[in-house]
Amino acid sequence: MRGRRRPPVHWKTSVSIRKRWHRLRRLWRPDRAVEDCCFFGTHFKVARNSKIGPEMLLQRMEWLQIPGMLKACRELKPAAFIDIGANFGLYTCIIGRQKLASRLIAFEPNPTVVGHLREHVELNALAAVEIHQAAVGARPHKAALSPGVDDALASVVATHLGDYEIDVVALDDVVSFSRAPVVVKIDVEGYELEVLRGAKKLFAGNYGYAQIECFDEDRERAVIEAMAGYNWQLSDHIVHDLVFRRDMAAATK
Repeated sequence: MRGRRRPPVHWKTSVSIRKRWHRLRRLWRPDRAVEDCCFFGTHFKVARNSKIGPEMLLQRMEWLQIPGMLKACRELKPAAFIDIGANFGLYTCIIGRQKLASRLIAFEPNPTVVGHLREHVELNALAAVEIHQAAVGARPHKAALSPGVDDALASVVATHLGDYEIDVVALDDVVSFSRAPVVVKIDVEGYELEVLRGAKKLFAGNYGYAQIECFDEDRERAVIEAMAGYNWQLSDHIVHDLVFRRDMAAATK
């Protein structure tokens, strides 16, 4: 497995140029809070003053991860792309726009962010996205969202600590595949192990490609161990995302 990948110098230079361009644009459009953005051939509306908006406008949001995900979808022709922590629909909409998965299944518990997700699904004329306004965990229960830097970075906590009461579902209770290719993205702000505990059937019974965001080294080790228990092997480490693969032979034994 290669080491953790980070942006090369030439890419950082191009981002620096785009950053200066957007600063100039704001001089004659200072009151425009929401910008239209085309990213990987997909249309989004992004807020300039959010944490994610500038990353989108500078064309550097998940710039290494998305091509890897698209390549995996082209190779696997997955029965489903499962987006856990779908946020405003970055991955779901890009994969849907390029028609790279038979089903698009998105989970996002934040009511504000779900509105943006639905808006982007409609903006890109994606008719068949299955949107679940719920978090994914080890078992069905009620929880809450603790606010992050902005709505997109809220995390799941005990019900008495958060602002929004939400439903939590186990992935195995919602999706069912057997010996099928699946592509999964998990971005849940520290709730990764809970997601994996509720997805035993999905990962043990299928094969494909999974990308799991982890910011903590101890949690990284725990996620790698959990996925190894399902016979998924770590194949790449892109910035803060762990990439796992499992081939068809392993799933059909």
